[in-house]
Amino acid sequence: MSRKITLIGAGSVVFAKTLISDILQFAELSDSEICLMDIDPARLKVADIMMKRIIAKLGVKAKVTSTLEQKKAIKGAKYVICTVQVGGYKPSTVRDFEIPKKYGLQQTIADTLGVGGVFRALRTIPVINGIAQDIADHAHPDCLFLNYTNPMAMNCWAVDEAVGIPHVGLCHSVFGTARMLAGHVGIPYNDVSYLVAGINHMAFFLKFQYRGQDAYPLLYRALEDPDRSFELVRYEMMRRTGYFVTESSEHQSEYLPYFIHHGKEVIDKFNIPIDEYLRRCEGVIATWEDTEAKLLGEDGEIEVKAQSHEYGSYIIHSRETNTLRTVYGNVPNTGLITNLTEGCCVEVPCQVDASGLNPVYIGKLPDQLAAICMTNVNVQRLTVTAALTGKREHIYHAVMMDPHASSTLTLDNIWAMCDELIDAHQCDGYLGEFAPVIKNTGRTYAGLGDRLIARSAARGVHLDQAGTEFDLEVSVENPSTDDVDCSLVVSSEGDTIALASDRLKLSVPAGAKITEIIKATVKKASKESVDITLTSTDPRVVTIGSTINLRRRMNKADDGSANFALDLSGFPSASGSVSREGENLRIKMTVGDSDIKPKLETPWQGSSVELFFCEEGRPGITHLFVVPDKQDGVQVVDPHKNPVDGIEIELERRSLDYSIDVLVPNKIAGVSSNGPILFDAYANLNALGDAHSGGRSTLSGRFDSGRDMTEAYEAEL
Repeated sequence: MSRKITLIGAGSVVFAKTLISDILQFAELSDSEICLMDIDPARLKVADIMMKRIIAKLGVKAKVTSTLEQKKAIKGAKYVICTVQVGGYKPSTVRDFEIPKKYGLQQTIADTLGVGGVFRALRTIPVINGIAQDIADHAHPDCLFLNYTNPMAMNCWAVDEAVGIPHVGLCHSVFGTARMLAGHVGIPYNDVSYLVAGINHMAFFLKFQYRGQDAYPLLYRALEDPDRSFELVRYEMMRRTGYFVTESSEHQSEYLPYFIHHGKEVIDKFNIPIDEYLRRCEGVIATWEDTEAKLLGEDGEIEVKAQSHEYGSYIIHSRETNTLRTVYGNVPNTGLITNLTEGCCVEVPCQVDASGLNPVYIGKLPDQLAAICMTNVNVQRLTVTAALTGKREHIYHAVMMDPHASSTLTLDNIWAMCDELIDAHQCDGYLGEFAPVIKNTGRTYAGLGDRLIARSAARGVHLDQAGTEFDLEVSVENPSTDDVDCSLVVSSEGDTIALASDRLKLSVPAGAKITEIIKATVKKASKESVDITLTSTDPRVVTIGSTINLRRRMNKADDGSANFALDLSGFPSASGSVSREGENLRIKMTVGDSDIKPKLETPWQGSSVELFFCEEGRPGITHLFVVPDKQDGVQVVDPHKNPVDGIEIELERRSLDYSIDVLVPNKIAGVSSNGPILFDAYANLNALGDAHSGGRSTLSGRFDSGRDMTEAYEAEL
């Protein structure tokens, strides 16, 4: 009984010829209706003429129809075969190579993984899913979707997740590699058996046998052959992992972080053909006229070769005739490989007959193989998510997780490269829209980057003095591209503070920040801090309140000094004291930096101490850096990195910390000879003790004391 077999992407005429010739050479399939579909009328015409000549050559009863309409092609089809390429060689493939190359990222094939694979998937998944949806809506109820389009794993994963029709991804790498290995070790292919599992282009020969015997010793003999000059990457990975992988060395070299980015020496050593796919495409284009003539045949004659080993025709024949066969297919991981992600696309043996395609349970891959596969599955997962959700941030995440890109590029360059690729493919019309993200981040813009941020602030308020008047600042920042009107309610905890107004209505222009002042008074003296709360019923506004603290004091000890301590993430980082000594301030500190590494150009980024002084009622803040060097010296500089003269200082270094004793004249500190001063100190550590990394620690809890000392400590000296 005849059945309709549709080929989407029939303009890939060389491969189309192989697939359809294979099908029609089965007697049971020779009466099939072959429907060809492509978006290129010229290519479709060539395919139509070619297929009719194949039918005539074979003398079979099949018939061919051609159409530019996808739904028409799929309607009633029992099998739909997909061989599309979205965006073609130019512009899309060229962009996938040339733009990454600007950032220092070289590729070989760029159709399965890496940045090239990611962007090919982003272009292709909407098209593949459109085909799948048309199959669900218009095809024969028992239709099987056979996909040959790369990136195979991502495309099939997307089809399963978005549409869920019966489908299988088909690739020649398993049987092709098995035949290649048989040739390498000099045994007949018909005497070879094997078990392969993993993901497309990174599946592994778990068994490779000759007449039931383990043939891996023969592969290891080939590995050590000093004259071997082929498949250098794949044999090297077999050396390291213990198993041979299914896809070629040029592919493998860009799926892994061990080869291309190490430069010319490694590229030459492993004979890695950079830009190989571009050369192949140029070769096909250059010889297209000759190829077209051969496909059409001279005087109506056309060569039809014997059936190939491509799985497509065998699957169709087995389903139609109930002939049991085993093929290798890319299918959803429904527990087939237990240590790969559930739902990802895996490549495993499948038994096929009239009951359909039945994947074989594998169980657990060797841990090292699963680990390598997962580096690729992670990229696939994020790419599929980006394609199905339209979330731009996952494009960056996918490329960030790619083994080759992440070993070659900085995060800044990954983001910039992706932005340029997105813009280029969208300008070409082959990439859809993605929701914007906050610039240079992995966070979505909608609901985050476009939300208004409202804050309140009031500093230097003497809560212990009733009648004190002060300004409460309320600022609203609008990072979105639209003007926004919003309302805020301002309230204070308890009855300590009276606000002149507790409601604000603000119009905030796009990209602007505005500040409103609310007059406030301390009604009732308090010895506790007071919380200021902002609220808004508008979900577009994030409100951040503030706490008005009592002035914090460092009490004078019996020796006249005021003691203090700093911590870094809960661990003590520094301690010390400040005291008066004549017309000077003496600061003593012990800093728990066990690996002193100063940076004089940016002292706050290296080992240093920062000291801040001012006196309430007097203008100006004095900010000093005390920078120990790698030996036993020490320097004092201002924020402009100018040396400060007139300061006496001593340094003592120990294995896990160092101490400084600094004598700062009052004139330099900007304070008077008596009375309280405002003081803050930072300790910038390269390493804390013998077990922790460093960081910046602060006495006041703030890092803006160079501008505002209202939260600093008051030292009674």
